[in-house]
This record gives sequence, C-alpha cells and structure tokens, in this order.
Amino acid sequence: MAERQKRRTIRKRKLKPAAELPEVMQGPRSETRQRMLTATLNYLRAHGIADLSLRQLADQLGTSHRLLSYHFGTKEGLLVAVVEEIERENRLWAQSLAERKMSPMEVFRLSWERTCDPALDGALRLFVEVYGHALQGRAHTAPLLDTLVHDWQATISARFEQMGMTPASARVHGRLYIATLRGLMLDLLTTRDLETTTAAWHEYISQYEDLPGAHDSDAAEIPA
Repeated sequence: MAERQKRRTIRKRKLKPAAELPEVMQGPRSETRQRMLTATLNYLRAHGIADLSLRQLADQLGTSHRLLSYHFGTKEGLLVAVVEEIERENRLWAQSLAERKMSPMEVFRLSWERTCDPALDGALRLFVEVYGHALQGRAHTAPLLDTLVHDWQATISARFEQMGMTPASARVHGRLYIATLRGLMLDLLTTRDLETTTAAWHEYISQYEDLPGAHDSDAAEIPA
C-alpha cells in the first residue's frame, strides 16, 4: 500500500518536457524574469499601478500568479523590481547625455523634447505614480529615492559649471532646473497644453542663453 502511494506521488511530481511549457517559463531564470519584468513595465505604463494585484497582472500578461510569485515574491517585490528598472533606464538616459558632445542649451532643449515625446507618455505617468508612492513612504520606492533628485542633479549641475558657475551656484540652478522640468511635465500631463508648456520651458532656459559656454559643445567631463 505504502509503495503504491509512493509511486503515485512520484508520477504527480513528474515535470513536463520543456517543449510543453509556456514560452515564458523556458530558458534561464534570469532571462525569464527580465521578460516578465519588461512585459510588466509595458503594461503598467499603459494602465498604471492603481489597485493591481498579482493575479490580475498575471491574467493580463497571459502567465500565472504562481510564476510571478516565483520570480518576484509579492506585489511589493514586483514593484521594487519595476522601480529599479525605471531607475536603470533613467541612468542610461543620463549617461547618454554625459557621453554626447552637446552644449548646455542643446541638452536643455533635448530634455524638454524627450518630456514631450508622445511615445513616453505612459512612462512619465508611471513615473508620477511611483513618485507619489515615494511621497507616501512606500517601501518599494526606496531604491528610487536617492536618484529622484541627486543623481540627476550631478549631471545637470555639471552643465551649469560648464557655463562658468561656481559648484555651489551650479547645484542651486541644477535643482531649479529639475523642479521646473518636472513641474511643467506635470502641467503637460494634466492639461495637454503643449504650446504653453513649451513656451514656458523656453522662457525659463532663455536666462542662460548668454552665459559663457552656453553654446559650447566642447563639454568638460560630465558625471553619468
């Protein structure tokens, strides 16, 4: 009797061949996790976080709640991974600015053009939603807290130093730049008034037009 029960248990535990498994379950765990993370990020950019549960997300992604739990643990664990992915993309953007030979004014204009890009609308809305979570002190936003301002400020402040400002003054103007850009971003997302927000941004950056180095593309080393 005991032997028969043992054989039955072994049969139940027998794994399916890899060819019979859903595509998302095949391949190394890290690759599967990254595919699921990318799909999750794309979904959240389109629909937001709101009161989403792992089961709802799994249904939308065509996978299983069990598989999401296996790779991310909980909803909070998944959101931590999403926030880290957003932060990684932001770093790549900042690094791309640091590596390109562009004048400060070119960088300022390009930053607004990126903010206005319709293709990034969902990403910006998700950023705002996650930003709100950070203001509420939610644990999954902890990896983003140090990068929301300080990492960006280092890159932008270097551009103001390039225009002859002292490091202290450059930091102040860098902080003002970030606050103005994000404020107008919120305005644009809320009102859809591209013309006025764009005019406001150009008015803001016009105060730097005549500074030495404002149009100099031979940039000093810019931190990424």
